[in-house]
Amino acid sequence: MEKRDKFLSTIFFIITTLNADNIKKDILEIDSFGEIRAGTIYIKDNAGKKTSTLSLGGKVGIKSKPINGLSVGTSLYTTNAIFGKDSEPMFLDSNGDSYSIVGEAYIKANLYNTEIKAGRQILESPFINSDDIGIIPNSIEGYNLLNRSIKDTTIILSLVNSWAGIDAPKPEEFTKIQNSGNAIILAGIIYKGINNTTLQAWQYKLEHKDWNYFEAKFENNNFSIAGQYSNQDNGNSVYGIDGAFNIDNLSIHTAYNRVSGIVSNGFGGGPFFTSSEDHTIEEILDGEAKLIGAEYNIGNFTLGVTNVYFNKCEDERDYLVSYAFNDNLTIDLIHSDMSRDGKMSRFFLNYSF
Repeated sequence: MEKRDKFLSTIFFIITTLNADNIKKDILEIDSFGEIRAGTIYIKDNAGKKTSTLSLGGKVGIKSKPINGLSVGTSLYTTNAIFGKDSEPMFLDSNGDSYSIVGEAYIKANLYNTEIKAGRQILESPFINSDDIGIIPNSIEGYNLLNRSIKDTTIILSLVNSWAGIDAPKPEEFTKIQNSGNAIILAGIIYKGINNTTLQAWQYKLEHKDWNYFEAKFENNNFSIAGQYSNQDNGNSVYGIDGAFNIDNLSIHTAYNRVSGIVSNGFGGGPFFTSSEDHTIEEILDGEAKLIGAEYNIGNFTLGVTNVYFNKCEDERDYLVSYAFNDNLTIDLIHSDMSRDGKMSRFFLNYSF
């Protein structure tokens, strides 16, 4: 077993040692949770080649009741190809096989308005995020601090050493997030002190370069409008605008992005307003994208269609059908037509507990 895989045992030992007297009565107060996810993916490329995978997986986790502000948690993620349907690797590991991984194993400390979490965890930020579009999401190994001492303000400081999951080079194991082996340091601030408005700013310190991201959004029950800007050094930048308005159960959405140079999604799905289910403006020199879409809700049904037009790659049209049986059981069907880049269909059944 790798040393990192012994982390869970270590953190349970630490918290037990810190409060041995209370552990007898408190350690049994553990919350368990999980999700069963069945998913299938089918891809037909522009040459007519077809690949598909049918997988059953999800996660199961536990977290302890805080003891003097300290708690621990862990989650096991798994994906398992069934019925011999394993030719499309998106749901699988780097070798196209089923795999399981301890995606979360952390110790968390809460002190007044500050939360510190160390270990394996899910991190959501513009350029490092879970990108939960398959069976197992991205998770990171490192340290994360949240502080809410200032009214209406959240401050985030993180150090990310390694990652695993759907976008990682080896989804089945935690590997260094940068080829140099150095960690990524990120800092963010989110402010919600203006009515119906969210402002956020982030900086990521990578090897020999910094990434900056800024976003402002105004939203009420009738419409929303947002703007974004990111600079990724050496003249590479992107800006975008996004708007949506609601008419009863119908929502109309439009967005625009313009790139100078080349930009990256980072380590996850990326934050760009015009991102479709598969194509984004990532790695497109002087790219431009325009999005228009609509979504209609009928009771527990959601129907959606989105068109994204790219100036230097194939356009994409995405169709969504979603149904919620209740708060715990949902199904989702997503079909993507990427013109000469082929077609992709995904179906998910999710049960959370």
